[in-house]
Amino acid sequence: LLGTTWLWDRVRVSGGAYGGFCSFDVRSGDFKYLSYRDPNLMKTIDNYDGTPDFLRDLEVNADMLAKSVIGTMGDVDKHQLPDAKGYTALTRHLLGETDEMRQELRDQI
Repeated sequence: LLGTTWLWDRVRVSGGAYGGFCSFDVRSGDFKYLSYRDPNLMKTIDNYDGTPDFLRDLEVNADMLAKSVIGTMGDVDKHQLPDAKGYTALTRHLLGETDEMRQELRDQI
C-alpha cells in the first residue's frame, strides 16, 4: 500500500526518483526504504519520516484492505523458477522455518 500511494506520489512523482519502495522482512522484523536514481535524497528522507503520519491519517476501506491482502499473499506465495525454489528451500531449512510456520503467517494475513 505504501509503495503504490505515499511513496509513489512523494518520492517518484513529486521527488523525481525513478522509484521509491519499501519492504518488510517478516523473519528479522526489518523495515527498509529504497529510492532509485533519486535526485532529492534529503527530501526523500523527509518523506520517509512522514510515513507514520500518513499511515495514522489513512482511512482504509474494504476494497483497499482486500487489495492489500491479495497483494501481500501474492508476495508470500509468489511463483518461483527452479533456482529460486532451491534457494528458498535452503534458506527456510537453515532458518528452521516449517510449513506450519508459513501457514500461520498466511492465517495472520
